[in-house]
Amino acid sequence: MAAPKGLISFDKLDVCQPYKQQLVIAIFSSLSLIILGLFFTSLKSLNIAFFIPFLALSALILAAFGYDILAVINTPIAVNLNHPFVDEEPIGEAEVHVRFSNSVWQKLGKHRVRLVKDEMIGGFNLVEDFGEYKLIGHYTMSSNKKRSTKQVIIINQALGLRDMVNGDIDPIESARKRESMDYGLLERDWLEEEELSIEGPLSKFINKE
Repeated sequence: MAAPKGLISFDKLDVCQPYKQQLVIAIFSSLSLIILGLFFTSLKSLNIAFFIPFLALSALILAAFGYDILAVINTPIAVNLNHPFVDEEPIGEAEVHVRFSNSVWQKLGKHRVRLVKDEMIGGFNLVEDFGEYKLIGHYTMSSNKKRSTKQVIIINQALGLRDMVNGDIDPIESARKRESMDYGLLERDWLEEEELSIEGPLSKFINKE
């Protein structure tokens, strides 16, 4: 479902284009192995079993890289023209919107978000990563938490950049900074998403900002 008028979905942003290039490379590499296997098999009149390792390696490349990259590209967020993801000077308030499993777009509030498994209908809910973890909406029916978590990392990065433009400070970020001054004496279970990182073009963009 297309983003509402005035918003740009993540897959249409310039910051997403390098991930699309990575996906093309993964697909090209996979197809090249299949073509190479077929070529050698036919050239030397070998048994079809000779082709199986090429096919297996091709499938392994797609499984290891292709689907994860595609999940990042399909992150269901959209931003307005004032957001740093857009290469324009902001002239107003930056916004971040998320498309939930019912295809409805919703503007996110001031807090970061996290995934919580939905025991009733399956998949994951999106909740505020603050206080009592207020429910925002049902995020996805997918049971693949790793890929959904990578999307949530991007959502939180988008929220952080939004707050930077708008001059807002997320209370949980302040709490993290205070805790870092306690020299490890306190331990808290912060976002599981932080155990994963989005490497590549987006991380470079974040660091540049």
